[in-house]
Amino acid sequence: MFIEAISEVATQLVASGTIKAEGVGDVCAAPPTGVAPYVNDILGWVKYGVIAIIIGAGFASTGALIVGKFGQMGRAAQLGASGLFWTVIGAIAFVTIYAILNGIVGNGC
Repeated sequence: MFIEAISEVATQLVASGTIKAEGVGDVCAAPPTGVAPYVNDILGWVKYGVIAIIIGAGFASTGALIVGKFGQMGRAAQLGASGLFWTVIGAIAFVTIYAILNGIVGNGC
């Protein structure tokens, strides 16, 4: 299989000087008939649920950081800083995963 692919590329390269790559074209991912409203509801709840969790974790971590610093509680400040770090990482992961899924599924044709 691999050798056949290399042979095909070499043949095209020698014959025309360029490699011809044929794409798949515009294929639209669509849910089965009648499922679209449920899929939109579930994705909407998950999307806004994750956003709410990220915002809540950010506020909780910031609060722990402030209380730990002003209250001379080093462990609380350390947990707040760590939580804030992981909240930012989670937000970045959410945006990245959402963009990848949106790129795969698309916004329709």
